Amino acid sequence: MALNLFKKEDKKNKPARPGKPSKKEDVLVEEAKEISSVLPITGNAEAYRVLKNFYISEKASLLNGFNQYVFKVFRSANKSQIRKQVEKLFNVKVTSVKVLNMPRKRRDLGRHPGFRSEFKKAIVVLEKGQTIEQARP
Repeated sequence: MALNLFKKEDKKNKPARPGKPSKKEDVLVEEAKEISSVLPITGNAEAYRVLKNFYISEKASLLNGFNQYVFKVFRSANKSQIRKQVEKLFNVKVTSVKVLNMPRKRRDLGRHPGFRSEFKKAIVVLEKGQTIEQARP
C-alpha cells in the first residue's frame, strides 16, 4: 500500500507539538514563570502584568549608583502603575518614573535580514538611601 504524502491532515485530531503552548493562557503562564525567577514572589499577580524584568546594560548598571533602576515593562503599563508596583514589590519609595518606548532595530545575520523587537522600558528613581538589592550584580 502506498503512502499518500499529499493528503491533508485533519487539524482537529492532530496533537499539539510538545514544548509549544497551544493557548494564549499557556503563553502567559510561561512568561510568568520566566519573570518569577528574577522578581520577588509576593503573591501580587498585578505586578506581573506591569513589570517584566530588570533591564541590564552598561548604562543601566551605571544608573544604579545614582539610585535609578531600569525595568522592562509591558507596552500597556503607565507611570502610575509602574510606581505602585515597584513600591509594593521592593518596599521602597519611588521619587519619579521615566518611560521610554524603544523602537525595533534592523539586525542582519549574514544575508538574512531581520529585526530586534521593540519594547518599553522604565527608569525608576528612588529616594536617597534606598536600594533594590535584587538589581545588584
